[in-house]
Formats: sequence, C-alpha cells, structure tokens
Amino acid sequence: DGLVTMAANGSVNGQAGIGIHVYVANKSMTGRYFYNADGEMLFVPQQGRLLLKTECGVLMIEAGEIAVIPRGMKFSVELPDGPVRGYICENYGNPYELPERGPVGANGYTNDRDFQYPVAAFEDIEGDFELVAKFSGQLYRADIKHSPLDVVAWTGNSAPYKYDLARFNVMNAVSYDHP
Repeated sequence: DGLVTMAANGSVNGQAGIGIHVYVANKSMTGRYFYNADGEMLFVPQQGRLLLKTECGVLMIEAGEIAVIPRGMKFSVELPDGPVRGYICENYGNPYELPERGPVGANGYTNDRDFQYPVAAFEDIEGDFELVAKFSGQLYRADIKHSPLDVVAWTGNSAPYKYDLARFNVMNAVSYDHP
C-alpha cells in the first residue's frame, strides 16, 4: 500500500525502460503476497530492514545493501524492526547482469562472489491469503487458499539476490583497495 511512483520512462508493454518508486511501510505483508509481471524490482533500503520472503527462500536487506527480485517471482515482505522506507527501481527491459571485467580485471567493479542468494525456506500453510499482481501497469488481486511460497527447491539463473554496496571497489585512490 505504501508504494508511490516518482518517475518512469519507456513502456511496460514494450518491455523497455524503468519506473522509480518510493516505498514506506509500517507493517508486514501478513497474509499478502506480491509479484510483478512487468519487470524485475531493485530494492534500495534507506531506513529499516526488510525480510524478503520469496519462492526461492529468504533474504534480509538493510540500508547499504541492494536486492533484486526477478520478474514474476512471488514474494512477501516482513519488517523485523518496524517502519521502513526506501526506493525501488523497476526494470521493464532485459534483466540486470554484471558487466565484463575489462582491463581492470580482478581489481575493480563488482565480484560475482559478492552477490548473495536466498537462504532456502518454504511455507507449507493453508488459509485465506491475498495475491497482488502488477501487470501492464495495473494492480490486480486474487484470493488464494495457500501460500505461494511453497517451493521446496529451485535451480537456474533467475533468482533473487542481494549485494552489500560496501564491497564495491571504485577505480581511484580513495577506495578500500588501491588498484
């Protein structure tokens, strides 16, 4: 309920461009799940921690970290420390990927090993739940009778991940590791 679009370009239906949103929340998504058919979502927390419960498992993120949830991945958000706020960049186009290492090799940019994937977890619960979907720029809801986070195992390269921005090594003389 606390997501406000600040800017957008491109087209959701054309699968090119981005949307930039601000989020604020003061309670967890209890009994509610969400998925975005329009694009992947890059979370940038500004205040508070988010526990992202996804079909692939659980990720905890906080200020100074970013997390990406792929297009179509069902998830729910819990707030372990109370109210949160931050930003979401919604990517309508091709999925994010690391750039080629180029001439700086192992001494700069982002290392593959620094990306963290979810801790395996699943929910085997039945009851009255709500599934909210974003499709073609509109929100739709449906009542469901079980948790959609009932996936026990996954494989492949389309998974949520997080990255600690303190691990990023800039290419100049003031970073933590002089090139």
